[in-house]
Amino acid sequence: MLGKLIKYDMKYLNRFLILLHSFLMISLVLIRVFLTSRIELRTDQEQTEFLFAITFTLCFLIIMAISMGSLLIIAVRFYKNLFTDEGYLSHTLPVKSSQHLLSKTVSGSIWAFLNLCLTYIGIFIVAWTPNVQSFFYENKTDIQTELGMTGKYENLSLSTIIAVILLFSIISAISNVIMIYASIALGQLFSSHRIVGSLVAYFVLQIVISVLSLLFIVCFGQLTSMIYIAEADALHFSFITYMSEAIRLSCILMLIITVILYLITQYIMKRKINLI
Repeated sequence: MLGKLIKYDMKYLNRFLILLHSFLMISLVLIRVFLTSRIELRTDQEQTEFLFAITFTLCFLIIMAISMGSLLIIAVRFYKNLFTDEGYLSHTLPVKSSQHLLSKTVSGSIWAFLNLCLTYIGIFIVAWTPNVQSFFYENKTDIQTELGMTGKYENLSLSTIIAVILLFSIISAISNVIMIYASIALGQLFSSHRIVGSLVAYFVLQIVISVLSLLFIVCFGQLTSMIYIAEADALHFSFITYMSEAIRLSCILMLIITVILYLITQYIMKRKINLI
């Protein structure tokens, strides 16, 4: 039965999110074509820089709009299917509330992860222009040194970097989806204005998690000298060390918070649900 629930959830999400992300990829490809076009622009340098600035701003806005739209569609599916009139039918099925939540988590997380992956690919398409490629390969050694890719990070391979990014993206996708579901579930505890209650719960959770994240990072020394490397009797900021520590700590914190919010959401759906 769980497989059927996931199938129907994916079918609902696919109708909107495939179209949305097709627009994303087409838009970013067109932006890349514009940036690398051989058509000579009859403008001075300031006008050209302004035009490029507008282009990158548009690129950023498109990515943000698609990402927010994707999460909104996932949230609407969860709310509409379980907490509106449609929820009466859903809860008459011979399915436990935990299975409903798991189904929504799997389908929502898949699309949240795909959104991140397509965003990475889109950014790569836009940014990896011939000029950028030439600059990178001509200054590869200097760039690696500036990033702190020395010592134990000297032989860091591209496949390892991609694997770490994908792992972080999977955890981040699940965490974002569970936070949305927890906010919606907490909103159902309000006697009225439950949608507003869900929005309030979401922003409160964001604030609390941000504060906890800062405390977690400070307590585990992320802001101390661990992000520096010794070179020629001096300390230099190491970007790669900072990022590796930040990703490690972020993953740990997200996993802890995700488990807690998942259990809270499951408890509310099982014990506190009220569709009246």
